[in-house]
Amino acid sequence: GVVESSIHLEQVNEERRSQGVSGAVDVPTYRIGDEWEYETKFDVSQLLAQANVSASLNALTGDTVNEVTDIFYATDNNGDTVLAYEVEISGSFTSGNSGANLEGVSGRLNIDYDGIDILRARDLATITSDFTLDVRFRPFNIGFLEQTLGIVTFDNTYTPAKERYDFPLRNGDQWWMEFEAKTEVSGTSDYFDPTEFDSEEDENNSWQVIKNEAPVEDGASPQYTGCDDAYKIAEWNATGVNLGFNWYCPAVRGSVWNRIVNPAGFTIDWILKTYSPADSNS
Repeated sequence: GVVESSIHLEQVNEERRSQGVSGAVDVPTYRIGDEWEYETKFDVSQLLAQANVSASLNALTGDTVNEVTDIFYATDNNGDTVLAYEVEISGSFTSGNSGANLEGVSGRLNIDYDGIDILRARDLATITSDFTLDVRFRPFNIGFLEQTLGIVTFDNTYTPAKERYDFPLRNGDQWWMEFEAKTEVSGTSDYFDPTEFDSEEDENNSWQVIKNEAPVEDGASPQYTGCDDAYKIAEWNATGVNLGFNWYCPAVRGSVWNRIVNPAGFTIDWILKTYSPADSNS
């Protein structure tokens, strides 16, 4: 597990961010209070199908806020002491009225998402990623009839930490790594057994920077402007299955568009709306 020891922000080296030769972009430095707000699209249709739930569902939409809440020394999953960031992630998504149909009843599906990512500071590698989904359904869109379909927690641990970036970033760069991905799922649901999604897999993923331009996907662009030099990083597993992509934007020190394809059966798009660094005057 991760052992925490909080430190003062002043101890963090502020010199790790640089714009190098050949358009290379080095690892950013975060501050407590840095915040990114994302338009979010959450597609759980495959999750429902795999769980054998009689349901149909529009993609859920809403907003997610990512905030750096701590900078600390952690003992990572290899036993090494590393500087790490804690990033709290919270969002609320809805199908909209009559956007869901559960066992023949039309209504509204709402999901609250609360999570914490622990990132290694030197390269933004993911040490752990834990989140809870609170899934509720309003038959006939009526609030007082709302029922909880499930409250499910996913605890994801990567050994060694999963290197989604390979700084300094350059267009065309590619890298790969072997790691163990362990997912422990807990919670309650009347519709499926959360522990069915437990897994412990030896992974061998690869990444490649495939574009360096303004992010566009399916003809759409993010609301946030100012990321004309973003780097699109695609990810694949060992068998060549695409696991999504991440547009890294140097101007916001993070993702401007991130798509995660989760094997449990859901796809999430996070598309940047606002960026509020801790040292901004806004």
